[in-house]
Amino acid sequence: MKKSSFIPRNIVATMSVLAISISGCSQEKTEAPTPQPIPVSLTTLQSGQLINSTEYVGTLEAVTRVSLAPEINGRIRSIVVQEGEFVTQGQLIAELEPTQQEEEVFAASANVQSQIAAYNQAQSELRQREGERDSTSSQVAGLRADVSRAEANLKSTLADLQRASADLELAQVNFDRSKFLVDSGVLPTQDLDDKTRDLSSAKATVTAREEAVQGARSQVQTTKESLNSALSNLKVADARIQGAKSNVDRARANIDQSRGNKGSIEQNLIFNRIVAPVTGIVGDFNAKKVGDYLRQGEALTTITNNDKFLLNINVPIENLPRLKIGLPVQILGDNNTPVASGSVSFISPLTEQNNQSVTVKISFENDGSFKDEKYVRARLIWDTKPGILIPTNVVSSLGGQKFVFVAQKGDNEALTAKQIPITIGGIQGQEYQVLSGVNPGDRIVTSRILDLRNNTPISEAELTSSTQ
Repeated sequence: MKKSSFIPRNIVATMSVLAISISGCSQEKTEAPTPQPIPVSLTTLQSGQLINSTEYVGTLEAVTRVSLAPEINGRIRSIVVQEGEFVTQGQLIAELEPTQQEEEVFAASANVQSQIAAYNQAQSELRQREGERDSTSSQVAGLRADVSRAEANLKSTLADLQRASADLELAQVNFDRSKFLVDSGVLPTQDLDDKTRDLSSAKATVTAREEAVQGARSQVQTTKESLNSALSNLKVADARIQGAKSNVDRARANIDQSRGNKGSIEQNLIFNRIVAPVTGIVGDFNAKKVGDYLRQGEALTTITNNDKFLLNINVPIENLPRLKIGLPVQILGDNNTPVASGSVSFISPLTEQNNQSVTVKISFENDGSFKDEKYVRARLIWDTKPGILIPTNVVSSLGGQKFVFVAQKGDNEALTAKQIPITIGGIQGQEYQVLSGVNPGDRIVTSRILDLRNNTPISEAELTSSTQ
């Protein structure tokens, strides 16, 4: 007899329920829907310029700023501009009372006239001395002629004396011969008498000629003495003329000097007008009012031209090797963006002992937003190089590691957000400098970052291009 198998009902029911449950779970797993891609914005990375820079705080200094002060003493007659008013070069700012300067101009004019009178007197004296010199010159010329005549006369009398002496010698010879012959009885006594008379006559002639020579010599001496005296007088006259000429030159110089003084004083009269030496904005008047007394050199106000500025910054000496004239500098605004640019125009040769820094001046054009002596921030750019910049709002952090989501295509051309670690440098404006991790041409996710995980399916909602 066969045994029939018996299965309790409760076990059968339980197995049925389990089978149904398993069948239901299997059907639910196979029918689960595929996750929908998250629509995101993508940006294609391009090469940009990475800036190696340092930020400093400096003080602005207007290139053109002058302090207005009078060049003379005086009381303020009028102030014709307002504080803060824009003025142009040469425009009248204020006027001083010119009373003192007018009196000085009058006195200087009187001094000029006095010097002119002294000059005229010196000229008259010079003409008088020149007349005296001319008269003495004529006298010298006459005396020189007299000396010449006296010397010619002396020469003539000497010649006569010489002839008379020769005649005397001949008469003596004749006398001696006649005496011998008469004593010898050869000639009669009458012949000796004739020769005696001739000898006496020759002696008398020689004596007369000697006296004439003496008189001629005396005349030559007298005329030469008169000539020497006249020459001395001529030298004195020449010396007096030179003195008179010196007096004329001195008087002329005094006229020029007095006229120069007058011109200077008249210029001081012009100085009662205080005008703008440069174009710019008028500062405050230091509480000076109309009627106040201003001394020479006392500041009345200032004029500042804000078109060009120098920015003074202190650079630590460890950066001194990198400093050079012409380095570009960006002036930063309130939102840390450049609002003006310039370049290093001066590097101090001295080191500030207190903070071990070097004063550097940056020159730049003002767009109207800067004021003198204002504190501003500046970015001194050491160098630039090619690189990649990524907006700071697309960079996430995980455990101290920075990363971005890069759109990558799968085998089926579907896009996924790949979490890529990156190495960043400094912040440049509103962007990070990327040192490694991504390359130009990569497309990064720029929206819905918090909704993404690694390999999250995404779809492109908008395509933009980042160009630096």
